[in-house]
Amino acid sequence: MAYRNYTADGSYWTVRKQGSVYWVVRMRRVNGSYEYLDTWGGYERAGAAAGAAAQLAYHQAREDVLKELVGNLHNALDRAGLGAPPAPAPVRPPDRSKLPLTDEPDDFED
Repeated sequence: MAYRNYTADGSYWTVRKQGSVYWVVRMRRVNGSYEYLDTWGGYERAGAAAGAAAQLAYHQAREDVLKELVGNLHNALDRAGLGAPPAPAPVRPPDRSKLPLTDEPDDFED
């Protein structure tokens, strides 16, 4: 059976039962076995856990798509010459040895 990647990092949210508790977990298949990446929480009912897993998957997928769209948009704008201007060099004070010498004292008393 072939498994699809449900998120950009190849992981997916699902429900696993342990004893009488339904756990919402994020997993990834690695070399034929499963790796647990994150645990959201435990529920008494399978339906509640499945709803939480679906909501987490939706939000993670939405964030992945937004990141990809933003990256593609910025790349397209850069190719069209409409990207962000380069950042200016930071302003640094001049080296004291290169400042002109003055004959005036530094105290300004009236």
